Amino acid sequence: MSEFIRAENLCFSYEEDKNAHPAVKNFSVSIRKGEYVALLGHNGSGKSTFAKLLNMILTPTSGRLFVAGEELTAEGFDEEALFRLRAKVGMVFQNPDNQIVASVVEEDVAFGPENLGVPYDEMHKRVEDALKAVGMTEYAKHSPARLSGGQKQRVAIAGVIAMLPECIILDESTAMLDPRGRREVLDVVERLNREKGITLIHITHYMDEAARADRVLVIDDGELLLDGTPREVFSQVELLARVGLEAPQTTRLLYELKAEGFSLPDGCVGVDECVSVLEGLWKEQANGTVKA
Repeated sequence: MSEFIRAENLCFSYEEDKNAHPAVKNFSVSIRKGEYVALLGHNGSGKSTFAKLLNMILTPTSGRLFVAGEELTAEGFDEEALFRLRAKVGMVFQNPDNQIVASVVEEDVAFGPENLGVPYDEMHKRVEDALKAVGMTEYAKHSPARLSGGQKQRVAIAGVIAMLPECIILDESTAMLDPRGRREVLDVVERLNREKGITLIHITHYMDEAARADRVLVIDDGELLLDGTPREVFSQVELLARVGLEAPQTTRLLYELKAEGFSLPDGCVGVDECVSVLEGLWKEQANGTVKA
């Protein structure tokens, strides 16, 4: 897979004073096209700031940032370039009510392509395809006000999909949803990642959601602390705890059993895997090969 995002010693400060404490600092990372990345960090760690830099909601204070082969700089980006970038990198925010601008679902989904100047016939097809992709075709003529939180978030995702992005950023987009709504949203974007090769960057506080990604990045105080597979990152139970994060419950359970002397693998992240490991442990105990 080719590189889609590259940050080199990226820094950003919300203060004009260059000596102010930056929200993002010395941040270097490369994300490949089609990769599914979870971005973790405690509140105020800089993860949402980094996401906003990726589609020029914010512009870097220093360092370099490349998206889809273009360097993002305030001086080098005119309105046309900004539209081109926003069509490639779509963001879905935490509160779906803050993203919906129309009183009819299909009109809301059409808002982005319309502003990009997409011809009517093509725009109509994009809206149909986007609503189908998120399973909301039957609600095309409905008012968003009548939808559940998960359905509204799927409409917001459809609005992004209709712009034919190469990357979707979920900025804590499941935080206000119930478990069913969370599953609905994740199922949609993960299918788009698998079937269409859309790069997916998911900012979340839910460790079970992060465990579904191909790769996990952990940001602490604006800097990249950990970068690896879910297994590699979540095996660092003590380090995660020091920066205000918890590993998934399955990982913590096996970590605590291992601390009691049981021989168990590190970084177990899934329920099925955890059950398999515990079944093996139970069998060993039943055979008398392991002491409780």
